[in-house]
Amino acid sequence: ENSSPPSPPQRKTVEEKTMFTPCSEKRGSAYFEFQYCKKEWNVKKLLKRGYSFWEKDSLLVHVDYDRDFFENYGDYLETPDGTQKLDPYSVNYYTKEQTFVIIEQIKNDNPQEFDVLVTWLEKAATEYNGFFFLGI
Repeated sequence: ENSSPPSPPQRKTVEEKTMFTPCSEKRGSAYFEFQYCKKEWNVKKLLKRGYSFWEKDSLLVHVDYDRDFFENYGDYLETPDGTQKLDPYSVNYYTKEQTFVIIEQIKNDNPQEFDVLVTWLEKAATEYNGFFFLGI
């Protein structure tokens, strides 16, 4: 009988891709962008001029991961009160209060790579005026 020792567990390598990418590691422009809302304006003005693309502290999701991302996170990005549907091709804004609800829902369900997004969202809810999800 030829029994070989078990293989060691696979470790993530630096080259291995994850769903979430810091903006500093962006290659190209095919990304969805989570961006901190740093202005205290009314929602209408925020949606028109409250953001600019590719902020250095943004968290990105490459379009290659869109299926995994929306399967894991799409439901959380529908506003908690049901008044706003996520538009993956436009600007979506979430208040601090909505962000806290999203964080709790994600923590309860533990979807793929949730710790990365939750850490980022906690900063959006405590240090900023919520966040934007900028579509492609």
